[in-house]
Amino acid sequence: MIEQLFVKDYILFDSAMIDFSKGMSVITGETGAGKSLLIDAIGYLMGGRIQGNIVRKGKDRCILQMVLSLPDGSILKELEENGFFIEDELIIQRIIQSNQKSSVRINQQTTTLSFVKKLCSQLIDVHSQMDTYSLMDPRVQMDLLDQYSNALELRNQVKDAFNAYEDANSLYHKIEGEDLNIDQLDLLTEQCNEIDSLYMTPEEYDSMEQRIEEASHAQRSIDSLYESLRLLNQENGVLDNLYSLSKNLNEDTVLQEKASWIQDIYYTLNEFKDEIEKRKEDLLQGVDQLDELQEKKFKLKKAIRKYGGSLNAMWQRKEELMNQIDAILHREDLLEKLKKDLDAKEQHYLKLANLLSQQRKDHFHALSLALEDHFKDLMLEHARFKVNCTPKPYSANGIDQIEFVVSMNPGQPFSPLKQSASGGELSRLMLALKVVFQTKKYTETLIFDEIDTGVSGKVALKMGEKMRILSKNYQVLCITHLASVAAWAQDHFTVIKTSNENETTTKVVLLDSAQCIDELAVMSSGTLTEASRQAAQDLKKRTEGTFYG
Repeated sequence: MIEQLFVKDYILFDSAMIDFSKGMSVITGETGAGKSLLIDAIGYLMGGRIQGNIVRKGKDRCILQMVLSLPDGSILKELEENGFFIEDELIIQRIIQSNQKSSVRINQQTTTLSFVKKLCSQLIDVHSQMDTYSLMDPRVQMDLLDQYSNALELRNQVKDAFNAYEDANSLYHKIEGEDLNIDQLDLLTEQCNEIDSLYMTPEEYDSMEQRIEEASHAQRSIDSLYESLRLLNQENGVLDNLYSLSKNLNEDTVLQEKASWIQDIYYTLNEFKDEIEKRKEDLLQGVDQLDELQEKKFKLKKAIRKYGGSLNAMWQRKEELMNQIDAILHREDLLEKLKKDLDAKEQHYLKLANLLSQQRKDHFHALSLALEDHFKDLMLEHARFKVNCTPKPYSANGIDQIEFVVSMNPGQPFSPLKQSASGGELSRLMLALKVVFQTKKYTETLIFDEIDTGVSGKVALKMGEKMRILSKNYQVLCITHLASVAAWAQDHFTVIKTSNENETTTKVVLLDSAQCIDELAVMSSGTLTEASRQAAQDLKKRTEGTFYG
């Protein structure tokens, strides 16, 4: 649950800190004082998108922060898996700069808005007048029904089966519709053979480049090698002179050792001559192959441009060509195989979709009874509810078209929510829907932002009672203009706005019992008199006497 909300330099608020408790808390105040700004702040802390500039005039940034009690073990595990280790409490802070850039932290560790949004959506449920309209959307209604029917896991299976069916269907019709015929076979085969004849690995390409580079600069080396061989081999050249020198020195007994050393040099050079000869021949061969290598490189680059722009793309194109050739040669076999796969995936999808449809229908009656019980509690004694379910084409959420319909009076036909109810009736319908569908496993806090629009008197009293009953299992925060709703709260906060020539400031005050009576009196009659105060006391006693939780 939300233990504390703190805002600083936030629109009308200089600084405000609210400590919430369990049970039902209500926030009241004059229109425009800033009540809904507090709920907006919670929404921003839950990862909501910021609309406009929310930094107080003259300030560089605003700070929003809420403290939540230690969440459920599975939520803690999710936090730990994302690098957050929470010991006592969960602190979410969002800092918004005047240029609307913002940062968000969990227990002082920076995180992303998407993670915060996912996390908080499991812990806090905010219901406003805008949510009332979203509940009229058949897509939202289907989500609620599947949640109520414990069908979300099965619906995910249906979605996976539908995606597999769609992929198989697309592939089958793609192959079936491809304009491939035997006349194309020669062209495709020619292109495939062209890639085969020219393709080389990146390593082979680098080697070819190196050989071309060497061959292009080989002539100077060849000339040097020719000259080296001439110096070694010519008459009276290096080898002849070394041989003669060794022989002459050998005649002198003192220099015989030196003669032997010179003789070793002679034999070493003689062997080295063979290496020079081989290197010369290799270079000559490379020069002979230069034109061939350059021609191959030219053809390869042309093919690379033709088949995708890289060696990898060129190879992928070959695989596509081979698949096309295979499709032509074995078209009927391939189509038969794809059709069998398509039929199998369709049957699997239909099996799961029908199970999902039946699981939904199994809960229609219980849902109607549950909602109609709440309708009676909210003084909609004659309202009836049912789920319209009609077939629709295959989709990721099944084969049912779902829509909630109601009949508000005896003899009145069933029709969609938005066509059936007045503003006040719609508020009560939506509260009943909210109560019945509030089955999220980890939700601890329910927030109602002025959902009692259009109601008054006994009806408002019943709506307040319904929220108070909810507070036995959830922390309930409510913004209201109605004393009949506010009277049910255990904690009553009021938002007060003050203005002078230079600025407007809003503050939040937790009322004591006497102040609470005064606030209820003003809310009921617009003025504080002994009569209105007595009426407020009677109202408060009535709610306290009625509620036994």
